[in-house]
Formats: sequence, C-alpha cells, structure tokens
Amino acid sequence: MSSDGKMTLGYWTIRGLAEPIRALLTYAEVDFEDKMYDRGEAPTFDNTCWTDVKFTLGLDFPNLPYLFDGDVKLTQTIPILNYLSAKYGLVAKDAGVRAQCDMLDHVAYDLVMIGVRLCYSSEESFKANKGTAIEASQVLVKQISAFLGSKAFFAGDSITGTDFWLFEVLDRLVRLEPTSIEYDNINEWLKRIRALPTLQKYFSDPNSTFKLPLNNKMAYFK
Repeated sequence: MSSDGKMTLGYWTIRGLAEPIRALLTYAEVDFEDKMYDRGEAPTFDNTCWTDVKFTLGLDFPNLPYLFDGDVKLTQTIPILNYLSAKYGLVAKDAGVRAQCDMLDHVAYDLVMIGVRLCYSSEESFKANKGTAIEASQVLVKQISAFLGSKAFFAGDSITGTDFWLFEVLDRLVRLEPTSIEYDNINEWLKRIRALPTLQKYFSDPNSTFKLPLNNKMAYFK
C-alpha cells in the first residue's frame, strides 16, 4: 500500500504485463498508485531499481507486476486480474462462463508470449521469425474469434477482467502486424472497448500509460 492507503500496482515503465490491470482499474475508477521501475539504458539495462527492493516487500513470490491492497499482496498478471475482477464485480455470474474466462485468460497468456519471445530476440532473429510468429498467433486469434461469436463481450453482455486482458494482447498483436486480425467481430469488440466512457482519457491522454512502450529497453521491438 502507498503511504496514503491507496492500492499500489508495481511494474516496469512499459505496458507489458501490467497494462490490462491498469486499464481495469481505470475503468472501475479506482484511485491507485502506479509504482513504476525504470531500467537503465544500454548496454547494461541496469535493473537494480527493482532488484534492490524485490525481496523486501513481503511478497510470497516476488515478481512484477505486483499488487498491494491492504493485507492482500499478489504477483502475476492473471491472479491480480482475477482478484480485481471479483472485487469490482467484473466477473461472470455463471460458474461455467467463469471457467471459460479463466481458460481464455491462459490462452491470452499463450498468445502474448509468442510476441514477447519474438520482440525480445535479436534484430536478425526478429526479422527471420516474425512471419512464423504471426502465423502462430493467427491460429489462436481464429479460435478467439470463434469463441466471441456475436457476443458483446467474452462473457456475454457484461464486461469482465478477461476483456481487458485480451484487449491488451490483441492490441499488441495489431501493433506488431497491423493486418494480423481479419475478423470483423474482434475488430468491432476492440472498438467497443475503446468506446467505454471511463476509458476515454486513458486512450487519448498523451501521458497515459497506454502510450508507453509495449516492451522494455532491451527488446528489439518496443
């Protein structure tokens, strides 16, 4: 927790694996402290801003992102999203649909890691493997499109934490390859997320975390 009792989210000065959490908190109009750790520049990309405090914060499994909310201390993107979704009523009422959202959360992680492995490779490897990575991503995107179908959101008529996670993952993919998503229902869903009233400043403000680099300083594709 911050000194004034606000919820605290800790992560690097990038979108990375924390951005869907930031988007969810912004959507829910939560006043939180966004604690950012800024790596040094090349060639060492010094990370002591994080490693010097990593094991002093009382985290069971020290890592970034982390969330402090009173006595609750969590790490890892999906558990944090699940916790916040439950806290702010952004979960499906039906147990079966909740399980499907959990499944989608892990599919989203598989999809984001395809891009992460590519983006953090060398320039030569990035250029050689980009096409293969996009093809592998599109296999999952096709399945995601089929699951979404004609629904407004992935759990049905109401938004859940899964929508914020998938928005970040699919937006990252579009930035990597603008023509990578060919499905009208996904593109309409992306527009629906961007039109949410409480996210207008988040998407438009030049100082928003949404404008940060996708990846950290050592990545070839940032």
